[in-house]
Amino acid sequence: MQLTLRDFFMRLNLVRGIGQRTANACWRWLLIHPEIQLVDSTVVTQLAEALGLNATLTAALQLDLFSRETNDTVTENLTHSGCLTIADAAYPEQLRETYAPPLALYFLGDLRRLRGPQLAVVGSRHPTDYALRAMRQLLPDVVEQRVCLVSGLAQGVDTLAHQVALAHRGTTIAVIGTGLDSCYPAANRELMKILAHQQLILSEYPWGTPGARHHFPERNRIIAGLSQSVLVVEAAHRSGSLITANIALQENQNVLAVPGTIDGQNSVGTNELILAGAKPILNSEHIMEELLVDKLP
Repeated sequence: MQLTLRDFFMRLNLVRGIGQRTANACWRWLLIHPEIQLVDSTVVTQLAEALGLNATLTAALQLDLFSRETNDTVTENLTHSGCLTIADAAYPEQLRETYAPPLALYFLGDLRRLRGPQLAVVGSRHPTDYALRAMRQLLPDVVEQRVCLVSGLAQGVDTLAHQVALAHRGTTIAVIGTGLDSCYPAANRELMKILAHQQLILSEYPWGTPGARHHFPERNRIIAGLSQSVLVVEAAHRSGSLITANIALQENQNVLAVPGTIDGQNSVGTNELILAGAKPILNSEHIMEELLVDKLP
C-alpha cells in the first residue's frame, strides 16, 4: 500500500505513541527528501532508521499507518469535516514556518478566512467590565478594516472577540482544543454552530477527541502561529493567555497588550508583558500599525 503525503500526514497523528515532536521530525525528514512523494513500508523503514525510532514506534508506524482501522478513522473524519494538511497548497505559510506546525488541521467552514491579515485576541476567561469595554472600543475598527480575529472559543475574552467580528460583519477563526464534534464550554455551542457555517473552526484533533489539559497549550501555538500579532486583553499572573504571548515572542511575532490598573488581579499579566517590551495598546490605530495591511485583499 502506498500513501500520498497528504494521506500520510492525516494518518500520522493516529499512530500509537507518535507525539507532536516525532510527527514534526517525520515531516522535516520528508522535506529534505523531496523525491519521496509516496510513502510505503520501505519509506517508513528508512524514516524510522533516520530518526532513530525504537522498535516499538517503528512497529506502530508500520502497522497503524496502513491498517484498515486507521483508514476507517480517516474516512469517518472526512465525512464530518474537511482536512488541511501541511502538504496542501492552501496551508498557511506563516503557520508552516513555525517551530511545531500541526501536520493536519480538521476544519468546518470557509478556508478563505485564512487569507489576509490575522490578529490573535486572547485573555481572561473571567474578564472584568473594563476588559469588555476595551474590546468594544478597540476591535470594531480593526474588524472593519478586514482583519480576521483569531481566538480559541473559550469563555470570556475569546467569546467576545468572535462576537465582535460577527457583529461588525467581519471574519473570525476559532481554534479549539477538542475534536470538532465537541464544544468547550458547552455554553458556546450556538456560537460554534454560527462560526462553522459562516466563518472557520480549526482543530488538530480528530473527530471524537475530548478535551484534555495539554490540548489547550498545544492549541495556543496554532492561534499564535496563524497571526501576525497577538493582542492580550486581560491576563492574570501565569494566565494561559501568557502561553500564547510567549509562543508569539519565540516566533518573532508582535505581542500587544491592553494596559490595566496596577492593583487589578487580571491586569498583572498584561502589565508585566508591557514591562517586558510588549506594545501598549491605547487605540485601534496602535493595533493596525502592527499588522501587514498591505495583504488586504
